[in-house]
Amino acid sequence: MSNEHWYDTLFTYVWVFNVERGLSIFIRTGFNHGIMYDFGSSPEFSPTGFVEKHILPHIDNYDGSRIAQTIISHPHTDHISEIARLKEGRDSPFYSSIHTCPHDKEPENGVDERLDWRRVNNRSKDEEKIYRDLYAGRKLPLQTIQYRDNRSIPNLEYGLYYVRPPKVADIYPNDDQEYTNGTSLVLFLRHGSHTLLIPGDMPPDVMEYLLEEKAGCEKRFTVFDLRVSEKNKNWHRETCDQPSLRGCLQEHGITILIAPHHGLESGYSEILYDSTKEGKPGLVIISEKRHTCATDGTIDARYQSQEGAIGMPVVVEGNADNHYSFSTRNGHHLLIVFRGTGRFPHVYAEKDPEKLLDKQ
Repeated sequence: MSNEHWYDTLFTYVWVFNVERGLSIFIRTGFNHGIMYDFGSSPEFSPTGFVEKHILPHIDNYDGSRIAQTIISHPHTDHISEIARLKEGRDSPFYSSIHTCPHDKEPENGVDERLDWRRVNNRSKDEEKIYRDLYAGRKLPLQTIQYRDNRSIPNLEYGLYYVRPPKVADIYPNDDQEYTNGTSLVLFLRHGSHTLLIPGDMPPDVMEYLLEEKAGCEKRFTVFDLRVSEKNKNWHRETCDQPSLRGCLQEHGITILIAPHHGLESGYSEILYDSTKEGKPGLVIISEKRHTCATDGTIDARYQSQEGAIGMPVVVEGNADNHYSFSTRNGHHLLIVFRGTGRFPHVYAEKDPEKLLDKQ
């Protein structure tokens, strides 16, 4: 084992925290930027507490913020239960210069992206107020990092993709649960030969709409190369000629897929698989709790077989074994290390997340 720490490397680190059936993911890019996707938690574990203590002290500032970007995929409780940490303002370690989420701000330039809060269930009034207050003073449009550094890591890039909420409302005129899930922001990240796709809770119908780039689809994209960013000055802030999500998946595939909607059968997207190089991801990660009653739903069995993934090694508490999918249901937190080369990234699972801090 090298004496080098994770924050000294040029690798990209992705922590997927065990928050039962919720979601909270922290990404440390090879340039030591921090991106946090969703703020779920569980009674047993606080991702923000862990990140503040163990990760943020080593992350470089971006535009005066410790975290470069905070992303909330959609405003359901299991994705925003620790959203109060963002309420603390500029003094909060979780304040970010870029805060990105579905919103109900008035249209700019005739582009209506307003979320219909009347259709958003599964959240408390307090959570809604905090959520809405967070973007009240922010200026549109939604964006990714504007890269301005002279340094470059070959093939380090990420994009956000989504369908405007009014278009999602057309797809689901009566199903409020799927409407809110359908407003999810999708994150695609690539570091060399390794890729990550986080679809939030996006249902298959909206995923198909997004992959086909129909009217009302939006995309933002950042390449961590100054030559590319200067040539494509608007990629980070408005939909134009950025790579499409389908194009990224067809060219680069999906190394790690965070299963849509916590791996439930209702979230499995055949068109996502059909649009992906090799026809399936390398490994599926499922953020779920133990199933104790019928209302917990059913995990799609395809994720757990060669139909749903190529399979790759996962080191679980020091023991390596091949997996098609890996679930947090038994209490494991995960760390994925994208080195940029090789067939597979390094994937570790530990019940004690502090044990992940010395992994490379």
